[in-house]
Amino acid sequence: MASGTKVRFLGCVHAYYGEKGQLLLRNHYPATAPETPTALVNIDSVLSDGQNDFLQVGAWLNVVGNVRELSKSIAMTADEDPWKVSRRTEATVVDATMIWSAGAIKLERYQTAAQRYQKPLGTG
Repeated sequence: MASGTKVRFLGCVHAYYGEKGQLLLRNHYPATAPETPTALVNIDSVLSDGQNDFLQVGAWLNVVGNVRELSKSIAMTADEDPWKVSRRTEATVVDATMIWSAGAIKLERYQTAAQRYQKPLGTG
């Protein structure tokens, strides 16, 4: 996936970096494996007052945006790491153009549907 590619995905909030206006999203909660797909999402341009539910750890979000960097090594602090150890992980950096709550989802059903959709496209 090239920088500038438009993407839409579902992710679970693992951390919010308020000073940078970024969310750390993963496709599992809790995500303990280092190879878990991870996105660092810039939300400054889409976050308005009163949208604090987007910032809650464990919240599932739909994100539409553009890939800025394919891989960025980021440090996970002990507070963000379920195993309470410091480590680094790779994340795709995305500039969000739209973000909304996914509400209560059935993750397994969502992933099955997404995989079925991707197969005819040759991406799954």
